[in-house]
Amino acid sequence: MPISLPALKHHIVLVSGQALPTVLGASLPGSEPSHIHAVVTPGMREASRLLRRALDSRGRHCTYTEYSLENNSGQNAMYSVLESIQNACGNESLGVNLTGGTKLMALAASEWAFAYDVPAFYIDTAGEQVITLGREWQYTPLPDVLSVRDILIANSFFIEDADTNPVPAERRGVLNSLLQFACTSHGEKALGHLNRLAEKAAKANLCVYDDGPFDAAWKNLLKLCIEAGTIQTGNGHVAFSDETARRWCNGIWFEEYVKMTLYRLKAAQHIKDFAVSVEVRRKGVKNELDALFSVRNRLFTIECKTSTMFNNATSQPEKVPSVLYKADSLHDRLGGIFARAMLCSVRPLDVVDRERANSLGVRIVCGKDLLSLADKFIAWSKEV
Repeated sequence: MPISLPALKHHIVLVSGQALPTVLGASLPGSEPSHIHAVVTPGMREASRLLRRALDSRGRHCTYTEYSLENNSGQNAMYSVLESIQNACGNESLGVNLTGGTKLMALAASEWAFAYDVPAFYIDTAGEQVITLGREWQYTPLPDVLSVRDILIANSFFIEDADTNPVPAERRGVLNSLLQFACTSHGEKALGHLNRLAEKAAKANLCVYDDGPFDAAWKNLLKLCIEAGTIQTGNGHVAFSDETARRWCNGIWFEEYVKMTLYRLKAAQHIKDFAVSVEVRRKGVKNELDALFSVRNRLFTIECKTSTMFNNATSQPEKVPSVLYKADSLHDRLGGIFARAMLCSVRPLDVVDRERANSLGVRIVCGKDLLSLADKFIAWSKEV
């Protein structure tokens, strides 16, 4: 369905702490403006700077001009600023995005637009629609336009690293076999042993003595790792090819499986975009994310875990609560109020931790459910 919003050369926007609706309004296909006129209060100057950065990052040339609205944001002050913008635009097309600002600013801007017959619109992110205001309001679906990068930048994050490359063809079959193997009881034990060897190898020049067990499951796992080109065996030892291979055997293989799944979903247009091994920074604080994908202009965050996660204070592996709290605390800041979080764990979680995840709003997919991970992601992405 086409967007009811006409192509407007100039957009008036009301700067607030939420940049996403303004970025969306300026990114509607066929309706992208060439000039943004930002009405800014003293308390929103930093938000305006970040909004400008978010708009510039999309790669389109769009002139950005600030108009100061000092401490008085009442009707007369708003009218004065809006009229000065209209005069600056001359006879070129102009519209008002009413989504930002304070309520009083939006009310004044709406009245002004109606009085001067200027098109006004509202980006309803919750309802995923564009509302064009007038004597009769028009509602059209909000197109899916924002990438992972767009959403992160709109939420004031600086992206320092991200991976969107395809998984090498020679390793895709191994990843499928590894996950199927991991979802069996004997596979779980063998992977636990591999994790222990990989941990020891970090302090032993990547080569460690293999103290067993030498059963069929362990031999099968070694065969898969050799096929992946990550280890060599001989003389009772396991040698990891390099540090990257050691980390791969210690759990990164599962993140790579998630990347392979997301890459295929993007290729099939089930999702808009994805990135894995993402490093972001905001206000000097660095965060590392296993995987992200975007669809419906919303961000979905994924934490990946393969090692045992115990729920007691004396255990060495990462505890379930800390993983869940990380997923819960980050997803809102990364993608706004409509972002979602998921924990994908090769090993099952107990009832207590599942209940904790549910209370935090973190989706859990673990064990054999991972074998249908693509379907889980698609269903998750469609939830309201």
